[in-house]
Amino acid sequence: MKRWIFAGLLAAVGLGLSACSNFSFQHPIGVPTVVVSVGDNSLTQDPTTGNWVLAFQLEARTLPGSPGGVIVSFSLDSGGKLDAGRRVERCPVTEKDPCGPFVTNYKREFTSYPPAGSYVINGLTVMGENGVVLHQTLGSPIRIH
Repeated sequence: MKRWIFAGLLAAVGLGLSACSNFSFQHPIGVPTVVVSVGDNSLTQDPTTGNWVLAFQLEARTLPGSPGGVIVSFSLDSGGKLDAGRRVERCPVTEKDPCGPFVTNYKREFTSYPPAGSYVINGLTVMGENGVVLHQTLGSPIRIH
């Protein structure tokens, strides 16, 4: 009898884990699955200072079935990072399209014209509501400038 109860409990736990929206060995449970794109993007020269101003938006969307969490930062090809602190909401599994966008605005100044390819995002760090942190490398980098 105890063996059947244990087997049933083990099966229930297995089913519960397989029903989690993003259960896999490469993507921890409870971490949001996020897709990122660039929104508005401009490079202008400030007439008073002569500095170049790069202004852009990063738009994040959570995939259907994804839990909520926070985008901690974006990793740049140059080795730097862009702090985000952007909350992303959960996206119900019943949604047909990704939820969002959750927009973060950035503005960077340069004393000289920034070279092409100087702002390219190659990954992001996300944290689930359960405190689990995951760094994800993007399949293809996002070029801002």
